[in-house]
Amino acid sequence: MPSARRPTSRVILTPASRRIVAGLLIAAGVLFMIGYALQLYVLLYDWRRLGVLGAGPLAKTLVGLSAGALTNYAGWRVGLHRPT
Repeated sequence: MPSARRPTSRVILTPASRRIVAGLLIAAGVLFMIGYALQLYVLLYDWRRLGVLGAGPLAKTLVGLSAGALTNYAGWRVGLHRPT
């Protein structure tokens, strides 16, 4: 009787699909970081002009920059994976 277990070396994505997913993740991460870097620039400009810097908008901007960096890293790791 055949075993009902799945093989352990199953390929989830083909190499071409991996490259596409990696490229999309990296592009999304770059766009995240560009958008939040611009938001940080505006936030710092307002701070210099008004003399007030809110903790909420600054935290949101830093979390957005971190999310962009993590998205880039995830795309880089997906692109580096080589099936054995």
